[in-house]
Amino acid sequence: MTKDAPRSTASTAPDRFRLQPIYRLGIAALSGSVALGTTGPALASADTAVQKAPMHLAQATEGVGKAMGEGEGEGEGEGEGRKASILRDDSVYLARLGLIRGHLTIGVDLYRNGHREAAATHMKHPADELYAGLKPALEVRGAPGFAEALQQLAAQVETGAEIGAVEDAFAAVEDGLDAAAAAVPVAQRADAKTRFGVIIQLLRAAAQEYAVALDDGRVVNAHEYQDALGFVRVARAELDALSANDQQMQRAGVASAVEVARTQLDRISGLWTDLVPPPKLDRDPGRLFGATARIELAASAIQ
Repeated sequence: MTKDAPRSTASTAPDRFRLQPIYRLGIAALSGSVALGTTGPALASADTAVQKAPMHLAQATEGVGKAMGEGEGEGEGEGEGRKASILRDDSVYLARLGLIRGHLTIGVDLYRNGHREAAATHMKHPADELYAGLKPALEVRGAPGFAEALQQLAAQVETGAEIGAVEDAFAAVEDGLDAAAAAVPVAQRADAKTRFGVIIQLLRAAAQEYAVALDDGRVVNAHEYQDALGFVRVARAELDALSANDQQMQRAGVASAVEVARTQLDRISGLWTDLVPPPKLDRDPGRLFGATARIELAASAIQ
């Protein structure tokens, strides 16, 4: 574990995590009349409404992932509003760290399984694009950077190093990610609203990537398919960490939101048949958008 970095006055968390709805209609419109924070039968109605949403949900979320620098060109073309957001919003900042972790986790897994060329593309992406958008937030929060560790990991993969050396380099990057996350006070990092903010942003990114990966039953972009898997893995790890926090789990709405999230993540696990996808894959990307919407709705009830 890394030592906590000094707390930055610029990293004040919002009173509530601010989540853009997964659909342009907004979460409240999923059931027509179900208000946010509603549970029980009303939540079931909302769930039914999500299932009846249009199949081309990727079109309904056009621009949502780009707002966070997700999808192709992650970290590029960020507007001033989003740059400011990553400076002041802990969940946006931590989600960016999660996106980097997701890319690299998949890259190491690919390398471990002999897919070295594919692994190299995942290693380059965070250093080339995601990290650039993160640097101002690291500086404002007084967090240590880890650019050199990223470069060392990419170099190990590109030169075909032994897996042990690659895993050691990855461990160094993970230490850097942990140190950067520690710039957010531990109580705020552990807060259920912050964690769900991170989880939902990771799942939005995964949904967009998965939608790009498939086209009418064909896998047209294996890289995006893998990115989506990496982001979901990190989201599940965040959920597991929240589940292990007894204090947070006792808060109103947290246990039920965690249960919904776990159920939804289990339901979408079949979207990935293997680390490297087959040429044809009969899967509906809308399932991932729908799961994200259900989790967002459940999280909105947290007190």
